[in-house]
Amino acid sequence: MSNRSSISVSNFIKVTLVTFLILMGVGIPLSVSRDSLERISGRSNLTPMFSYLDTNASPDARVIFLGSSRFVSFIKSDLFSQRLGIDQSKVLNLATDSGGPWEELLICKKYPSLFQSSPLIIIEVEPWMFNKNGIHPIYKIPWPFESHFYTWASFQERLEFPDLETKVFLLTDYFWPFSERRSLTAWISILHKIVTGEHVEPQLSIPIYHYSMKAYQSLANDPNFFPYQIAQDHLNNFEFAEIKAQYFKRLISLLERYSNNIILLQPPVRQQYMEVIYNNAEYLTTYMKVLEFMHSLENQNVHSIIWETSQDCGLDDSIFVDYGHFNIRGAYIFTQRLFDEMKKRGLIQ
Repeated sequence: MSNRSSISVSNFIKVTLVTFLILMGVGIPLSVSRDSLERISGRSNLTPMFSYLDTNASPDARVIFLGSSRFVSFIKSDLFSQRLGIDQSKVLNLATDSGGPWEELLICKKYPSLFQSSPLIIIEVEPWMFNKNGIHPIYKIPWPFESHFYTWASFQERLEFPDLETKVFLLTDYFWPFSERRSLTAWISILHKIVTGEHVEPQLSIPIYHYSMKAYQSLANDPNFFPYQIAQDHLNNFEFAEIKAQYFKRLISLLERYSNNIILLQPPVRQQYMEVIYNNAEYLTTYMKVLEFMHSLENQNVHSIIWETSQDCGLDDSIFVDYGHFNIRGAYIFTQRLFDEMKKRGLIQ
């Protein structure tokens, strides 16, 4: 009886070991291939930009913008380059939808050559970027990171993640990438693209609502982006996220190797958005901590501009589409205003 039992245990161990080796044999190559798969499937909003940088990036960029969709909306590279008297290709707006400290750090780590010409670097800073408990404004679920974190997060970044349950899943996913699950149809499509050599179209983010009235009205009338509603999501249980602050500190430390002119910019939003902060004592305390953190990074190379509302920069709310994305008229006006402010402060020669 005991002999049968020992055989059964031995078989179980062998089956378990073989299963583990098969999983690792499939999982590790798949994990290593994440970037290549992403360049074909294009599930991340970062991928078109990466494709662009692989093929079109200026090796001697003079100005680089890093941030979220709000930075996409209010910087007009043609005007900025015109005011500087340089070619438009030397002003790169690398902002993307939902971009934050980790995404900005990722860009710098993947494309260090972009920054070796010592460009002027303007980085968006928003209160929500440092909230530990943000809610996704569309899906209304906890929003600790974008899904592309699974694709490009390093082992160290997964290990550092503060929530234990999420950390275990992230580390497991590193060796056996559950996040790369796709339907059979999707895998067939990827195989077809590999055979035909197709990749994601290179493109920097473009605010479609600048050029399409339908897209403009859709964004302006979307209740998810009304000032009070999105502030409630962005600032849900507003608590300072140390891990996001660490990403940002690493970003600044890395960029200071290349540039002696880095600007941290908090762009304006509608007053109703900021009222969610100022009408809540706990939120205001956290917001002050964010500002304190920003100011702690300032030195001879790093400067900050804080504009909470349009009135702070001498404009009005006609520049906005929704809570804080800019219409095309507002983008040109704000680009001019930002340029003048930076010149006044001696940040542009």
